Amino acid sequence: MKRRIALLVSAVLIIAAAYILGWSSFFTVSSVEIQGSTTQLDSGITKGEKLARVEPRAVAAKFENLDWVLSASVSRNWFNGKVVIDLVERTPIAIYKKKAFDVNGKSFRFHSAIPAKLVQIQAPDTAAASRAVSFFTELPDDLKSKLTVVKFQSGGAFILNIKKSGKKLEIRWGSNGENALKLKVYKALIALPENAHIKHIDVSAPHAPIVK
Repeated sequence: MKRRIALLVSAVLIIAAAYILGWSSFFTVSSVEIQGSTTQLDSGITKGEKLARVEPRAVAAKFENLDWVLSASVSRNWFNGKVVIDLVERTPIAIYKKKAFDVNGKSFRFHSAIPAKLVQIQAPDTAAASRAVSFFTELPDDLKSKLTVVKFQSGGAFILNIKKSGKKLEIRWGSNGENALKLKVYKALIALPENAHIKHIDVSAPHAPIVK
């Protein structure tokens, strides 16, 4: 008998909780805040909507479908009814035909003004541009910071344009290989006084570099 009463009480409590969460005027959305972006976005959530009907995973997935969003998380405050959507935007490191690329080689349409001084990628298509970005990210910071253009040629060779002390220099890098040696040769060449005014360096064959 006691067991039946306990089960009945439990069932009543579950039904009451379901009603309060899903149908009563309690636990409704009082406000929605989107953090991590200055872009005006529609959350799809309305004030007064039942908090229990706001599915965090579904809302987060909606925002993660935006190509410029790296990740999204959603939280519900059951005390004040506030829903917070926290976005992490992709950080552009390079640009190719008005498309930005992040450090993972993911391309996306930048939704606001493109930051200045992003390295320009020149490539025959988006797949080649992604390879160029991957190559770019592997370069040391002291070289990356001077780069203005990374060109990917159809044969798989790279050409780098850098700007140093107001001067432009083209580096014919060749394929993505022997990079440590090529970098060492490049640094040795630009350190020579007689190369102070050169405009072209070819380290595609690092054991027989060419300067012009």
